[in-house]
Formats: sequence, C-alpha cells, structure tokens
Amino acid sequence: MRRISIKNWFGLSISFFILLFSSACGMIDQNNSATDLEIEEDDIRIAAVGDSITAEYTPQSGYPAILNERLGEGYAVLNFGESNYAAQASSDFPYETTGSYEESLELNPDIVIMMLGTNDTKANNWNGPERFKEEYTDLLEDYLELESVSRVILASPPTVFLENIFEGSIDPENIEPIRDVVEEVAEEYGLEFLDMTEQTAAHPDWFFDGVHPTAEGAEQLAQIFYEQIEE
Repeated sequence: MRRISIKNWFGLSISFFILLFSSACGMIDQNNSATDLEIEEDDIRIAAVGDSITAEYTPQSGYPAILNERLGEGYAVLNFGESNYAAQASSDFPYETTGSYEESLELNPDIVIMMLGTNDTKANNWNGPERFKEEYTDLLEDYLELESVSRVILASPPTVFLENIFEGSIDPENIEPIRDVVEEVAEEYGLEFLDMTEQTAAHPDWFFDGVHPTAEGAEQLAQIFYEQIEE
C-alpha cells in the first residue's frame, strides 16, 4: 500500500481547502445577482440603489431581501448595492461605473430607493456640500429620466459610529452635511426624503462595526423603508 508523506498530505489538504473555498466563492457569485429574483409581469419593481450598507455580502442578506418579504406579493425589490462605491462621479469608486448601476436602469423600476453618501465622506472624496450636490443630482437624474419611475425615495446615509478615523476611512463628521444636501435635493425635485441619519442616530447596536448593519440592523432598515413605501 502506498503511503502518503506528511509533506504530500499537507499539500493535498491545502489543495482541497482551496478547491472548497473556490467553490464557496462561486456559490456566492452566483447568488450575488440582483436579477436572481423572480419577477412577475405586474410586480411593482423597486430598485434599491446603494453601497455596502445596501449590498451586505449577498443580496439575500441585505435589507432589500427583507423588504421584499415584508411587501409580499405584487412587489419585487432588487438589490443594486455596491460595496465601497460613492454617489460622486469624481470619487475613487463612482457608483455610475458599476454593473449594478447599469442593471438598475435596465430594470425600468417603478420605485427607486437611493441611499448613497457614506463613502463620499472620505477625505479623498469629500470636496464640500456644493460639489456633492452637483454630482449626486447628476446621478439622480439618470433615474428620473426613466419613464417607468413613479416614485423616488432619497434616503440620507445612516449615522456612522466610528471612533478611530484614519486616512481613507469614512468620516462621521461629513454625514450631517450630506444628510442636509439629500433633503435639499428631495425638496427641490419634489421627491420623498427619508432621514435615515436621524432614524439610526440612537442605535449603534444596529451596526456591528459602526457602519454595516447587523442582522437586527438590516431588519430595522427594512422596516423603515417598508413604512415609507406603505404610507
């Protein structure tokens, strides 16, 4: 009987682990398409546009999946969140360069939920409220030009609960100016404004790292959007 040396056994074990990990990643990638959700012809289509707070790790774990369940039959909420992306075209990672952006437009949604701005607070992205407003508005108008859109909900970014700020990190001090701009844009365009900054201000427990929602946090965000849509 052939014996496997410790060295070869270790190599085989590593190879098996890599294969297993690659397969898992493949499963995640397959599940990471917003279009996996079955949509009926008469469903009210909702595009959830955002960053990692919307995306989470797969569309099945973010608030849009929970919102979809709560709205129930007749609705289809699709997750177009993209981790690390910002509203501004001048940012390091502009949302408009993503596949999710293109897919969200191709959906021809009836309702658009837009919750961006957290990554715009970074020092390398933030050039003041006026610049943010200009580029945020440019992105918004791409959705307003769609004939299918009947409602747009502009949500300010959730409160950020970070204590240690470093170069390139999200800056909690810029959340409030962004909140004000989002509200101002909503008023100017006659759109719905959802103050997610205020709604989350007393709930650091909803965010496991100060930015991204816990399971409970995702439930709470979904509930806030649910109440807005159903009002």
